Amino acid sequence: MTEGTAEARHFGRIAVVGCGLIGGSLALAWRRAEIAGEIVGVDSQPDHLRAALELGAVDRALPLREAVGEADAVVLAVPVRQSLILLRELAGIPLAKGCLITDVGSTKREICRTAGSLLPKDVYFIGGHPMAGSEKSGIRAASPRLFENAVYVLTPREGENPEAVERARALVSATGAQVLLLDPERHDRLVAAVSHLPHVVAAQLVDQVAALEDTDPLYPVLAAGGFRDVTRVASGHPVMWRDILLTNGDELRPLLERWREQIGVILDWIDRKDGEALESFFRRAADWRDSLPVRGRGAIRPVYQCTVDVPDETGIIGRIATLLADEGIGLRNIGILESREEDIGQLILTFGDEGERDEAVSLLESRGYRVHVRL
Repeated sequence: MTEGTAEARHFGRIAVVGCGLIGGSLALAWRRAEIAGEIVGVDSQPDHLRAALELGAVDRALPLREAVGEADAVVLAVPVRQSLILLRELAGIPLAKGCLITDVGSTKREICRTAGSLLPKDVYFIGGHPMAGSEKSGIRAASPRLFENAVYVLTPREGENPEAVERARALVSATGAQVLLLDPERHDRLVAAVSHLPHVVAAQLVDQVAALEDTDPLYPVLAAGGFRDVTRVASGHPVMWRDILLTNGDELRPLLERWREQIGVILDWIDRKDGEALESFFRRAADWRDSLPVRGRGAIRPVYQCTVDVPDETGIIGRIATLLADEGIGLRNIGILESREEDIGQLILTFGDEGERDEAVSLLESRGYRVHVRL
């Protein structure tokens, strides 16, 4: 399908409810793909709407009722429980026949069930979960490339209208994402293990170590290296993660109980000084982790980083940053690794995508720097 043709415009109007990072990035991607005649924004925060208009993400800012009443597609780009509230509001608004509604939440069963019980038969809800994000938040961090090559799950219910499913697929495909169809129950079971459990564990580890800071000020100093990387996902949005646990607790609970049991087993190995069992445990974990695809974007947002071995001299950080900037390579962040048991190099560089990181590695190596890609 050629971008910009009349055939590419599957939707007369798309209403984006929630103009933050995800909603703004979706709108920008659809704008680039020219998939809609008009994109309108809805948000409770006037500054979000002003920014969305300034960035060209939306054509107009409208109240909810006016925005969705004539929309062919409505996207709820807000946390899960807020989406549930909005669904109830939408159920009381006359919507166009055949209107497609989707969301971007990380849990799907509850919202799909709610939509099925509230919406009229000629309005179609197909849950969505874009597995992409950024270390930054808000509309100012939005990018039309955010979803490129990322997994974007759609969760049509059993017996869903095939035409509606294909329209949802076209909507998502226009962002450059890879569409994966799952039923809502299977989605929630899978992400509970590969996303929700790791976030809870990471947050608990951070909370545990933070409580020790009063006993020794060196805890945060040593945590600046590997600990910070291991627990990176604990920096997630608190409201979003509160809603995820409240709407997927029944899938997460047995995983946490299993986690608790496994901790008991590990404690037993330590008490018995069972080196063979401990080594086997770490070997299994390392082997499985190393077998995972390096390329691709799954349920947890990837980070594109490399470390650079540099001399300890005045101005070295500025020289590295300038070198990258002169070549047009976008550098998201730069830091100093004081604790680097498993890293080569003192500087850690963070990039927006894999391509920028790989360009930086090639450039720095060509200038004689020793560079290590973090996988």
